[in-house]
Amino acid sequence: MPYAIDLFCGAGGFSEGIIQAGFDIIFSSDKSTMVKETYTNRHQQLGLIDGVDTHFELADIKELTSDKIFQSINSLKYGNIFEKGTVDVIFGGPPCQGFSRLGKRDSKDPRNMLFHEYLRIIKDIMPRYVVMENVTGILDMQMLDFPSVLDNRVYKGQNLVQSILRSELDELGYTLLDVQVLNAANFGIPQQRNRVVFLAYRNDVAPIKYPESDNDIPNVTVYDALGNLYDGEFSYETNYSIQSRLGRTPNTDGQPIAADNPLNMEMSKHDDIVTQRFSLYQQGENRAKAVNRIQLEKVELKRDYPNLFIDSLFQLNGKANQPIILKQLKNQDLLQESFKSEKWLQFTNRQLGLLSMNDKNDSTKKNILKSLALRLKSSFEEAELFWNEIKNHLNLEITENKFLKMLKDGDLTPTATEAIFTKKSIRVRLNQDTVSPTMVTLPDDYIHPFFNRVLTVREMARLQSFDDSFEFLGKRTTGGDKRAKETPQFTQVGNAVPPLLAKAIAEQVMIAINQQ
Repeated sequence: MPYAIDLFCGAGGFSEGIIQAGFDIIFSSDKSTMVKETYTNRHQQLGLIDGVDTHFELADIKELTSDKIFQSINSLKYGNIFEKGTVDVIFGGPPCQGFSRLGKRDSKDPRNMLFHEYLRIIKDIMPRYVVMENVTGILDMQMLDFPSVLDNRVYKGQNLVQSILRSELDELGYTLLDVQVLNAANFGIPQQRNRVVFLAYRNDVAPIKYPESDNDIPNVTVYDALGNLYDGEFSYETNYSIQSRLGRTPNTDGQPIAADNPLNMEMSKHDDIVTQRFSLYQQGENRAKAVNRIQLEKVELKRDYPNLFIDSLFQLNGKANQPIILKQLKNQDLLQESFKSEKWLQFTNRQLGLLSMNDKNDSTKKNILKSLALRLKSSFEEAELFWNEIKNHLNLEITENKFLKMLKDGDLTPTATEAIFTKKSIRVRLNQDTVSPTMVTLPDDYIHPFFNRVLTVREMARLQSFDDSFEFLGKRTTGGDKRAKETPQFTQVGNAVPPLLAKAIAEQVMIAINQQ
């Protein structure tokens, strides 16, 4: 059986496809401990024993050497059979943050040098075939003064990544095919996901080809993907959903692992405001389209979405309400210097909005007042008095009637639009009849086509073509500064290469190997 190495393996999307294509993965590497947990657990599910069948190395690629790789793979069950030039293929996708068009692109981004390290490993291992995938932004990304892995040369000035790759591989004795962009939707995946794929073969082996898509086969849709995940009226099955449940990746016995109950289906909890906001979106709509439609249709926001209406009203008056809040605090001798911060006033205004929504619901109102008392560092009675004294003096800049007129006239200001829909302009509700947009690492970018909530990890995994038995471990999500250091479940799914796309690529390598 041919042998593969998977670098920057992540949760294991590429590895799933590599195994489905018939390869033994003898070495994998990633630097994330959360990724390691998911990746090694999956291989245990498949019956692969670390240190016997395969080896996972938790390491930054800058610290990874060919000596370490050969030491690891020669200690496996296959025996001491590996040396430079004997590994069949190296797969890898150096992290794309520095190349991506979605963020700040910087030719000096240190993450770009991971591409250099990938080339270094190729030079030291000399596999028969090389596969590298990345975001489309890499096609026009330039490196500044890129150091060659072959000698002390430097590619002076700005040079395209693909031209550097071609030059380096050519001198190593490889032929790099003309680069292609592969769309996951063309390979049976219910997702519009374009990835740049670089394929190269050593000049002493059979050439390789890119996988070809069959344009006569209809796309797998979001509807196809999500079947059999739900009970009741939304329960249905499709060929794709059945395959997901039964499994595609074989274990060591050659049989896939079926999942009676799909894993990672934990649903995010949303309050009434969020669910009402999500319900404004129809299938296939982003914020701009939803805004245009509700203005044309004169949506009755106060009648049909009362909590969202009040929350939006308080947001619109956020600045105007601040001096009123400070004045009342001073009147009650509750004012403290820390209360004057913009952040504190914003959160307090939001809390007053919640009180306005629940002013006639005694039990809920009581709990909110308790929370307000903690915020004011006061007694419950003082917080209650604060609310009773201030509530009729709020929202005077944009009154309820003025806001209603905006909605009736279909004349929402940008500020009003942001108050109703938030700043997240890229949010979209999935359309069940088409493929999904590209899965990303944030769960709140997409609204479920059937329900007023974000997607679960499993639903995202379905759209990526993972088997239901593939379990993502670690934290579900994270935020703030932790995003740069942690790789929670949503990030693991969003960053993964779709297994069925990986399989199509790996099958072409297998065809070339069998021609030897």
